Amino acid sequence: MKNYEYEEDLDILYINNNFNKEKSIGNLIWGNIIIDIGENGKVLGLEIDCASKLFNFPCPQLKDLKVAKIQVMKVGNMLTLSVILATHIKEHTFQFAIPQETNKVAITC
Repeated sequence: MKNYEYEEDLDILYINNNFNKEKSIGNLIWGNIIIDIGENGKVLGLEIDCASKLFNFPCPQLKDLKVAKIQVMKVGNMLTLSVILATHIKEHTFQFAIPQETNKVAITC
């Protein structure tokens, strides 16, 4: 079962990290990335606008990913999000560091 959706016409990639179907209480917008946050502060998913440009992946590869997952790590006042994408050709990990004080929703790992 796929845990992601890619809308090629809009170039939007959504990666689902909400396997327990938790309720979303809000989101954090950071550039062209929207982070969905659950009741316990868990990252439930990411919506990435202009994904093919951001990750330098051709659209056909984003439509047919083998792996799309999110890892969250909190270090001090920084939140680090890792997006792991793998196709049949290559695998890449992209990391984003977000200062904790920029959001009003407490995020947990």
